[in-house]
Amino acid sequence: MKILAIRLKTPPSRAGPFELDSPAEPLATAGLFAITGPTGAGKSTLLDALCLALFGAVPRLGNASQSAKVPDADGEIGSYDPRTLLRRGTGAGYAEVDFLGVDGRRYRARWEANRARDKPAGKLQNSRQSLRDLDNDQLLASQKGEYKQLLEARLGLNFEQFTRAVMLAQSEFSAFLKADDNERSELLEKLTDTALYTRLGKRAFEKSRDAREQLKHWQDQATGIAPLAAEAREALDLEFHTASEQLRQHQAHLKQVEQQQQWHREDRRLSDDCQAARQQVQDASQAWEAGAEQRLQLHMLEQLAPQRYLFSREQEVRTQLQPLAERIELSRSRQQRQAVQQQQLDEQREQAGRTLQQALAQQAQAQPRLQQAFDEQSNRSRLQAELEPLSPALADSERQLASGAQALLGMEQQQADSGERLQQVADALERSAELAPLAATWSAYLPRLQQVVTLSSRLRQGQIELPELQTQAQATKTSLEVHQSDLARVFQHAPCSAEELPERLQQLTQRLQQQRLALRDVQELERLWQRRNAVQERLEQGRQQQATLLARREQLTAQGLEVRAAHEQAEQALKVTLQLLERQRLARSESVEQLRERLQPEQPCPVCGSVEHPYHAPEALLQALSAHDDDEEQRARAALKPLSERLVELRTEVGALIEQHKQLKAQEQQWLDQPGDAELARHPLYPALSDAEQPADWLRDTLANHTRLIDEDERQQNSLLALQQQATALQRAVAQAREASQQAQQTLQAHQSHLDADQQRLDDELQALASQLPAARLQALREHPAQTFMALEQNIAERLAQIEQRDEEQSEFDARARRIEQARSEHARQQTDCEQQRQRVEALSMQLQTCEARLRELLGEHAQATAWQTALHDQVETAREQERQVDRQQQDLRTQTVQTASALEADTAQQAQLQQTLADVQQTLHAWREQRPQLDDDGLQALLAIDEPQVDELRSRLQATEKTLEQARIRLHEREQRQQAHRAQVDAIASAEALDAQHAALLMDVERQEQQCAELRAQQAEDQRRHSANQALQAQIAEADAHYQRWARLAALIGSAEGDRFRKIAQAYNLDLLVHHANVQLRQLVRRYRLKRGGSMLGLLVLDTEMGDELRSVHSLSGGETFLVSLALALGLASMASSTLRIESLFVDEGFGSLDPESLQLAMDALDGLQAQGRKVAVISHVQEMHERIPVQIQVRRLGNGLSSVEVSG
Repeated sequence: MKILAIRLKTPPSRAGPFELDSPAEPLATAGLFAITGPTGAGKSTLLDALCLALFGAVPRLGNASQSAKVPDADGEIGSYDPRTLLRRGTGAGYAEVDFLGVDGRRYRARWEANRARDKPAGKLQNSRQSLRDLDNDQLLASQKGEYKQLLEARLGLNFEQFTRAVMLAQSEFSAFLKADDNERSELLEKLTDTALYTRLGKRAFEKSRDAREQLKHWQDQATGIAPLAAEAREALDLEFHTASEQLRQHQAHLKQVEQQQQWHREDRRLSDDCQAARQQVQDASQAWEAGAEQRLQLHMLEQLAPQRYLFSREQEVRTQLQPLAERIELSRSRQQRQAVQQQQLDEQREQAGRTLQQALAQQAQAQPRLQQAFDEQSNRSRLQAELEPLSPALADSERQLASGAQALLGMEQQQADSGERLQQVADALERSAELAPLAATWSAYLPRLQQVVTLSSRLRQGQIELPELQTQAQATKTSLEVHQSDLARVFQHAPCSAEELPERLQQLTQRLQQQRLALRDVQELERLWQRRNAVQERLEQGRQQQATLLARREQLTAQGLEVRAAHEQAEQALKVTLQLLERQRLARSESVEQLRERLQPEQPCPVCGSVEHPYHAPEALLQALSAHDDDEEQRARAALKPLSERLVELRTEVGALIEQHKQLKAQEQQWLDQPGDAELARHPLYPALSDAEQPADWLRDTLANHTRLIDEDERQQNSLLALQQQATALQRAVAQAREASQQAQQTLQAHQSHLDADQQRLDDELQALASQLPAARLQALREHPAQTFMALEQNIAERLAQIEQRDEEQSEFDARARRIEQARSEHARQQTDCEQQRQRVEALSMQLQTCEARLRELLGEHAQATAWQTALHDQVETAREQERQVDRQQQDLRTQTVQTASALEADTAQQAQLQQTLADVQQTLHAWREQRPQLDDDGLQALLAIDEPQVDELRSRLQATEKTLEQARIRLHEREQRQQAHRAQVDAIASAEALDAQHAALLMDVERQEQQCAELRAQQAEDQRRHSANQALQAQIAEADAHYQRWARLAALIGSAEGDRFRKIAQAYNLDLLVHHANVQLRQLVRRYRLKRGGSMLGLLVLDTEMGDELRSVHSLSGGETFLVSLALALGLASMASSTLRIESLFVDEGFGSLDPESLQLAMDALDGLQAQGRKVAVISHVQEMHERIPVQIQVRRLGNGLSSVEVSG
């Protein structure tokens, strides 16, 4: 970052624009320069302009109170406002800085402020800021919000950081030294380009916060999701199964009914199809019969088709023969014309040859005279060149001579006219001499005269308006009396007086409120009484439903006991059967069979030792026994299955009954728990209701009575309100009329007093004008002020204009006399010059005339030698071109003759061929016509007029008619067969009307069952969703908790909302580095002190080496010591700036005056060291020794009146 230029206009100590250009000499090669000048001259204003242009703020205004104000042209502005720097008496000002940004590009920052319309006394407008890219000449920002963000990005520093690292102003010299830990860490972060640690700290804090919020989010969701208990879910599933079974039964029945309805619809459709097919057969038959004549025509056209092309060929040949004969005749005529043209062209060729020879001979004879003409023409050009500039000069001289003579005559005439005008003006002034005193003081007496006219006009207008005002005052008085009488008449027939009306209204309002409260009490009693009756009715209905459910439950329980007994017997029978069958199968197992095969008759069994073998039978017997076993098992299971199913159905139905009974009991308890009876008993009117024989009649009569009383009171209230509204309007009208009457009287009195005052002022003004005006004009001004003033003003204006005209005319008269004398001398000189030029022109003109005469004699009829030469050449070329043109025409004519002969021969041959073809076609057609005598010429022409597409269309149309008839017959046969087959499918079926009624009833049952199943299915899905969501949420909560614990531990170490915790940790290392660099500078500036980090994480302490390395606060340093330590820190900051923010400019404002000579020398050495590193350092100081050591200076000199001038020296 580097400051390149500073520009400012109209600051408090500058009278005009000023520019400090760093790239220009001597500042371009000076690394160290001083800003010098006396106190108050405006040295620090340069640094104010620097900060103002960049940030729109000034460091030394930062400590101003927010409530303090300073006066301005249109009021007051805050003393902290940088617009206070705008110099008084100016309408606009600006501050502008060019700088090299952190990206290596050049930018221009501008701050400007102005007053309204740039006037010094105008209202102060809002300031404006803009940022421009100088390398691309592009405006980057013009709005303050956008500007601030872009500037800090391009500059690399904000306002606070800039005033600590780049510009050490008077009020901010030790700011970094005494800054707190947070500000110090921000500046170090910016200078070292280590903002990553702040972002990491913020990120850790945000991650921990987001993880905590996510964990809380999952926990909140888990609290609102809980599945049903196991018993409730089992009851829900049972209820859904029962409803689904009932739905399937109804749907099956509905499907049967719909199938029967579909049969009826199909039968109606088949009948309609048959009827439509019969109609199509009838329509197709009629269409086929109507086409008999067209079928005959098609037959004739098919016989004509083989000969059609011959008729066409005959017509085509006849069409070709006629133009062919005409073309042959034209070709023969063309041959004759071509022969005549050939003879003419031969004669023209011979004539063109003779013309060419003559032209060549004339060209050779004229060559000597042509050369003489060229010589004379060259001599004429030379004379014309000499004469050409002389003739315009002579004409110009003559014009000037004539113009001068005319101007001289004009001025003499003007002088005479001016003398006459002077005499006329003198006469006019003599006639208006009486107005001389007033004209001399016209500007002083003009306002008084205007006042006289104004007063006279106002008096006349006031006297005109006075009668009207008197009439208006009387009218308002009469209106007041009328309104007062109207108000008295209103209360003559009223039920009360005006004073009693508000009290009567208040009494009625209170009585209405009481009646309405009593009505609401009765209505509330009615509501409670009706609610109690409704609860009792619902309780009775619920008890009846419970009794029905209990009876049905006992019935189902008895059936269940019977079915369970039968089920146990069947189950026992199945068990016994299975055991017997198992033993039999064991007996017939494979191993037993193998042993059985080894048995021998009358031999002992190797297993049991018996000599009898009852199962040693053939294979057929074994298979029969196996089949018998399977049948026995199936019969036993078949007997058990319906009993099991019935037992499940009974249990399901009983469970549903129990659940319904529970719901009814719960509803009964809810109704019993309602506070209706207690509320009804607490009502104040309940005793009267309970005593009544018919509570409903008592409630109705009581409500009617209260309603009647309320209606009567409301009618009285409305009547009184109307009376009050009418009285209020009349009272308002009386008040308005009284106010209008008083106002009219006051207006009349004020008008009269104004008239008296104006008359007195008019008399005073006329008395003051008596010494300046003649008596006649003064009297006229009194009687006719406007006309007299206008005439007087015109007379004074004329006299003043005449005086001014006389003075101007006399001045012009004297000046014109001097110009006339000068013009006469100039005119004599011009006459002499003009005569000399005329003699030279006449001599050259005689020579030119002689040369032109000889040239005309040589050229003869030609204007120029070149034209003569060109004419001879053109004559020769024209003759040659005519000869070539005749040759071309001969060649073209020969070609055309050959073409004509070839065409005639070809056309003659084609004519003979076409005539033979026509004869053959006519012979064939004649033989065909003799075979068909019934076909006359008209019929033949009619058939020939029908072309092939029309014949095809006719054939297709007839074929389509026949095909349509056949298809219609086939379609009718198919539909009749389909109808017969459809009716043969069923023997007997209900009517369509009965089926529709049955279908509507079943459809309602199915919809009701579907709604119930859908609701139960939704309850199951909702419970399943809750169960799944609850399981998923538990996993999410565990995962979110683990995630939160990880980030919470990290945030506890480095996290914070602003990232300052980790920033301070990281910047502590950079502060150590800064202290190291600052101590290197302190060894040169002040050997006694060293800086050390301590007191806090980013705190600074001073180590006093002369006091046994005692650690002290930085606030304990004296002014000079603070300056040296602060300078060391500033130099250390500049030394350690990172590569992305190399600070190449440093501004130091004051502080050197507090140093002794040795310390001053050390400070200068340190500044020279910065200069050697390529940085520019600007120093503001009053110390003379520094001025002597710094050759390049910006000298601010005081001019007086608060202004200064700026000059760069060195």
